[in-house]
Amino acid sequence: MKRSRFARAASAGIGRIEKASSLDKPSYIAETAIARPAQIAGSPAEKIGNALHGTSYGHPLHPMLVTLPIGAWTFAFGLDLLAMLGFRSKGLERSADFALKAGAAGAVAAAAAGVADWQHTNGRDRRVGTAHALVNTTSLALHLASVALRGRGHLGRGRLASAAGWACLLVGGYLGGHMVYRRQIGVDHADRSPEPRDFQAVLPVSELEEDRPRRVEVRDEDARQDIGVVLVRHKGRVQAMGARCSHMGGPLDQGWVLSGALVCPWHGSRYDLESGWPTSGPSTCPQPRYEVRLRDGMVEIRREQEPGDEIVTADDFDRMPPLSDGVPFRGKKADEVLFEHHELIRRLFRAIKNTPRDDPQRRDLLRTLASELEIHEYVEDHIFYPAVHPISEDVPIAHSEHRQLSDLLAKTLKLNTASEEFEEHLQALHAAVDHHAGSEERSMFQEAQRLGDARLRQMGQELERTLEEQRTSRHQRLFRDLKIRLLEGI
Repeated sequence: MKRSRFARAASAGIGRIEKASSLDKPSYIAETAIARPAQIAGSPAEKIGNALHGTSYGHPLHPMLVTLPIGAWTFAFGLDLLAMLGFRSKGLERSADFALKAGAAGAVAAAAAGVADWQHTNGRDRRVGTAHALVNTTSLALHLASVALRGRGHLGRGRLASAAGWACLLVGGYLGGHMVYRRQIGVDHADRSPEPRDFQAVLPVSELEEDRPRRVEVRDEDARQDIGVVLVRHKGRVQAMGARCSHMGGPLDQGWVLSGALVCPWHGSRYDLESGWPTSGPSTCPQPRYEVRLRDGMVEIRREQEPGDEIVTADDFDRMPPLSDGVPFRGKKADEVLFEHHELIRRLFRAIKNTPRDDPQRRDLLRTLASELEIHEYVEDHIFYPAVHPISEDVPIAHSEHRQLSDLLAKTLKLNTASEEFEEHLQALHAAVDHHAGSEERSMFQEAQRLGDARLRQMGQELERTLEEQRTSRHQRLFRDLKIRLLEGI
């Protein structure tokens, strides 16, 4: 699909801003004008700067504050539209006036936080940030002008000024979104690999000097990359954290130790050696931390998993409870039942492809395939995935793949089975199913063996029973048929 005319124009416009070197000189003059008083003030200014960055909150402050002017000014714009449509009242006018003033106050606070963050950008990011600030300042000026005009009784011109300010707000928001989502300003840049999950020797202790950071690397096979870790010996203790600064990806192993914190050489963020949390901005996000132990003259590290992580380690397998009833189970294991269902689905794909395009049976086979895919998703979501979730990190990905399959199937069902477009979508759906089934067979099914033979056979019986119920239940069949017909017809 081609990009829209707006997308092309916006991309070209931002590209021109990123190349506008004429913005460099005034932006650096502005940065110096902001930095010098802060340097003179010393510690109090540093505390204010940290508050504006959001260092102590663990989250950038600017994105939270911008919701105030966006919400308030949009509300005022909506009230003005109602008034223009004939819904006039003193209450609406007073509410719009209050929203404009509240939005202006929020815009000033958001601008202060934005300027604090902007100081630590350079090159094309600084140029876009400068344009973002100029557009938003124009929006603020227009909204303040609107307040003044309304106060003097020029309601029409006041509404026109706030409408123009709201339009500027949209442009400024677009530029801000580009900085965050395209240029990744303000997002976490640290490597958050879960490796190593168990203690791994990385360096002889004798090679560490006091307060001299040293980089080592551990391998993440899933990501197929080496992850940098910085080791620091401070006051006789060895500490370890991620070597890539969470602020903008600076090399912490090239930094230095100051007051018990590791300083990033790029923007000066300081991270507490004990906890990894920033003690001074512009960073707001803690560094990945590693447990350290010394054994046989070697430094060994293990990743400290973070709150919310669902990482599987050897300790998780040791904590798995055995089956309580001790009843032996016969029959197929869960992975064997699901593999057989994978094969059934693969045969259905082959049957559809081998059926002539103009044969009505092709549509019937497609509906059967859709039904079996629906059943397969159901039994995995309700039986298999909950069981393997504690020992496999693939479950969230599998859920995402189910959504992808569902979307592709819905598009394929709408097409004429004799058309070339159908062939293309059927091939894409087949590839998606093959990827999903193959990744389960190579990874999740192997990990499921850790549940033990008895648990897998018990689950296999449950899967076979549910598959049969889904296929034979009149209610379930009617519901699936209705869903398929709706997807075909809408």
